[in-house]
Amino acid sequence: MLEREVENVIEQHLRKNKWIVDVGFKNRQVYRQSPRTEEERNKLLKDLDSRRFPDFILYESNKVQKPIAIIETKRSEHKNLEDAKEQGMKYAKKLGAKFLFLYNFNRYLSYYVPNEKSLLIDNVEVNNILPLSILKKFTSNELKISGTAEIRSKSDLINLFRVANNKLREAGVNAGVTRFSEFSNLLFLKLVSDLNEERNYNIKDEFLWDTYKTYEGNALINYINNTVIDGLNKKFDSSEEDNGLFTPLHIKDPIKLKEIVDKLDTLNFKKIDTDIKGDAFEYFIQKYNQTNNDLGEYFTPRHIVRFLNDIVKPTYGDKIYDPFCGTGGMLIVAFERILNELEERGKLDEDTLTNLREQTIWGGEISDTARIAKMNMILSGDGHSNIMQHDSFMNPVSDKYNIVISNIPFNMEVTNEQSSLYEPDIKKGNAVAILHILKALKNNNPYSRAAIIVPDAVLNDKSMKDLRKNIVSSGQLLGIVSLPSKVFLPYTEAKTSILIFGSKTNIPTENIFVYKVKNDGYTLTTRRRKISGINDLDNFISIHEEMLETNYNKKLNYDNLFYISRKDILDEKNKSLLLTQYHDEQITGYIRLSDILEQVKEKNTEHFETASITNAEFWGMPLGEELWGENFISVTSENNINYNVVREKYISFNPSRANVGSFGINMSNTPVAVSNAYPTFRLKQGMESRYLMEYIYLQLTHNSRVIEDIAERSYGTIRQALNATEFLKLQIKDISFDEQQKIVNTVEKKHSQVLQIQKELNNLNLE
Repeated sequence: MLEREVENVIEQHLRKNKWIVDVGFKNRQVYRQSPRTEEERNKLLKDLDSRRFPDFILYESNKVQKPIAIIETKRSEHKNLEDAKEQGMKYAKKLGAKFLFLYNFNRYLSYYVPNEKSLLIDNVEVNNILPLSILKKFTSNELKISGTAEIRSKSDLINLFRVANNKLREAGVNAGVTRFSEFSNLLFLKLVSDLNEERNYNIKDEFLWDTYKTYEGNALINYINNTVIDGLNKKFDSSEEDNGLFTPLHIKDPIKLKEIVDKLDTLNFKKIDTDIKGDAFEYFIQKYNQTNNDLGEYFTPRHIVRFLNDIVKPTYGDKIYDPFCGTGGMLIVAFERILNELEERGKLDEDTLTNLREQTIWGGEISDTARIAKMNMILSGDGHSNIMQHDSFMNPVSDKYNIVISNIPFNMEVTNEQSSLYEPDIKKGNAVAILHILKALKNNNPYSRAAIIVPDAVLNDKSMKDLRKNIVSSGQLLGIVSLPSKVFLPYTEAKTSILIFGSKTNIPTENIFVYKVKNDGYTLTTRRRKISGINDLDNFISIHEEMLETNYNKKLNYDNLFYISRKDILDEKNKSLLLTQYHDEQITGYIRLSDILEQVKEKNTEHFETASITNAEFWGMPLGEELWGENFISVTSENNINYNVVREKYISFNPSRANVGSFGINMSNTPVAVSNAYPTFRLKQGMESRYLMEYIYLQLTHNSRVIEDIAERSYGTIRQALNATEFLKLQIKDISFDEQQKIVNTVEKKHSQVLQIQKELNNLNLE
């Protein structure tokens, strides 16, 4: 995006929030690339030795001397967004501004200058320009806004959802998709009524919430099923060939239904922030997914959904497709993005809105959640008409869309009939999904583009070698964004990447870029807590803007950004797209395991007891019967003569679970046996005085850098497995023997304390 284009976008955002931008106005509040007074300009020139001024300086009025906010964009001279933030903070502090907004071409990062912390409203990070009236309410980086509705926060809404969930469970509605769909039906009935006037749905009064919310008993169930659902199906879904967008409620208990209706009645979505709705709805899906895998396939974290949309940048006139749309998250963000853009530019007339609703969004989904996607599109502005419930694999589309965004279904089994519809014919679900997407992209449009989430098996699995050859040689694969292994927690620790595709009509770039995301803005723990400030997704969007300026042809120099030549990939035997196959440089201060360890293969001829390797134990290698009890022998080989012997201080691991920490070290002087599928290692001769095996083990299990490297080196379609060769390529932090000993002593002391406390708790007697 050109500098002037960026300025125009920011000015539109400012106008939308009632800031006075135009130069000729007496009460002008916004100054571009220069402060309001000569005194302020001289202060910046003298004290900061700066040749440039802030991109935008915002003032409360011409009666207030100091500016209230600075807006800074990421420029070419900034190495990254952190540099831009540092520059913006200098401007703001020197001029006395309390707020800094940092723009990375797609969203804003906002800061309270006195403490340099991110702005939060009701604990949600602010990612847009704020009106002056809101800015003036901040006395720190956090602001609580109390609405007039009973539901004032995300937590309030979550509590309401939890109650509804429990009532449905008590009423006998099955968990998973059935209960989720039931909840969605009821929530939609409330939402569509609240938004009826604002969205011009023109729904008849007899179908609106206020008409039937006071009904009791079977009269409530019958009215919803026989009148409301039929009426809304005709209103929103008259062209459907199936049984309609809305299905009759499964709940048979009128008392529980009435309790849910009464609880939902406390909602007034006109008075609740849209982000709170979205966050709470995401949380609701998460809670289901933690115990029900049938919904896990439909959930993509909302910040990743936004990130994919930031990459492809949908705009009015694009035809956007998600063949595996689940509940519609990708398409909803794209639709709302275009809708907001049209509103900001004052170009949203009736014809434009009709075209946006009917000729912009397409989706496919094989399961019943297609109905939920349609509901969500209605709530977003009625772009639901082109979402189809069908098997996208069996319904290939040719040369139709110029944008595809999707989280493909991972590792699906496919039939010969499905795979034969695509070239090359590869009988792997991951490959068929990608080929379906590329087939759907417009061939003759130089701006066709796609961003899709795939499991890392796509990057290296031998069965998809022909696919990789195809997408690399054609030039369509432009780059890869490698995501951390735990982005999809709590559902899966699977390592994933985003593939970015362009048009066939463009001349292939010489290189494919790979960008490694280390910080996606959330902790890589089960609860995935938000991390404030700039993250690698923000940085990539800024970098991607530079890539677009040269159509990906120029090699840029940024942290986490690498390039692989197409020739090197095509010359490589497996056509691998894994970064480690081409860039595996020595890390300063680290040493490779191949320099200090060697593999040992010793058969268990002495019949040592069988041990288990598990991440549930700190040192990872308890005896099988200690861990599993007397039944352990039933799940292992009774005759373990072919097992590997693990002697004292040897390390072994479970290849298919190395990515979740299944390493073990034998801390006993008695040898044990493990499966012969588990590689076993000891120190090389002469290394005993230089390295401690306990320290090496702790590096494998507690160094986040090493753990992520393990995830990246674990390959496979169904299970990601770490082989012995890749294990030895791992690098651990290289410190002195004395430093290693201190770390090990500290850890062993703490572990002993934990065991003692556990023993005391186990022996607790409150008689």
